[in-house]
Amino acid sequence: MKLMVCGKGGCGKSTVASLLAKQYAHTGKRVVVVDAEVSTVLGPHHLLGTGIPSDLIGYFNGEDMVRKRMKSLRQVNSQPQSPLFGTWTYESIPPDFCREKEGIKLVTIGKIRDTSVACKSPWMALAREFILGLSLAENDRAVIDAEAGVEHFGRGIDAACDAVLLVIDPSHESVCLAERVSGMAEAVNVPLYFVLNKTNANTSQFLRKVIPAKNRILGEFPLDPDLLRAGAEGRALPGGYPAAAQVLESLAELQGACGPIGVKNR
Repeated sequence: MKLMVCGKGGCGKSTVASLLAKQYAHTGKRVVVVDAEVSTVLGPHHLLGTGIPSDLIGYFNGEDMVRKRMKSLRQVNSQPQSPLFGTWTYESIPPDFCREKEGIKLVTIGKIRDTSVACKSPWMALAREFILGLSLAENDRAVIDAEAGVEHFGRGIDAACDAVLLVIDPSHESVCLAERVSGMAEAVNVPLYFVLNKTNANTSQFLRKVIPAKNRILGEFPLDPDLLRAGAEGRALPGGYPAAAQVLESLAELQGACGPIGVKNR
């Protein structure tokens, strides 16, 4: 299972992705967390309690070399679902470019750190190729913390995953994003699900009335002061969080009802 977690900036996407990864690990799974947010200063390492890995783009000698390599490889490989940079497993990810703790390996695609960068294309392309080439064993899971917004759909990152989980907070922008993403996910034939976040009794009821396709809602993360405090202080989030368990249980039930997913590059 490769699960992409997306949403608007500030919706709590990284928090939800980290809690889901910790829940998978809590149940004995090995988890690769892919930080594909290239525009943020920090990744989810503090939420996961890992160290900070070196940017994976550095493994390929930087963005210019990634751009050149992508161009040359595409000239000889016309199959869009063939990973251009080879395959990876949980064990084979280079140690210098990941950080591991309690069954979770964090991989950071890279961060844009200066104003000389004209576009995010090399980082986004590398994210797609790494996810596409990530081969998971039966007990492995991957959780992708995607770039905020919808750009990852145009880059094909979603198509490299088995399911997309959109985090919706109590905001008009999140509701509008749910409507837009619904059409995008259907166009690439990727199962799309919703998770409500930062809700209370009133906002939960409102969101459940206005968002499209209510049958896509997997669960809900109520507004939790302890989680907010942990995030603000840079502390690791807990494992075995009840809302995360509910979301993954609902996902597993839907997988069973709709047929198996999670078999890409296995």
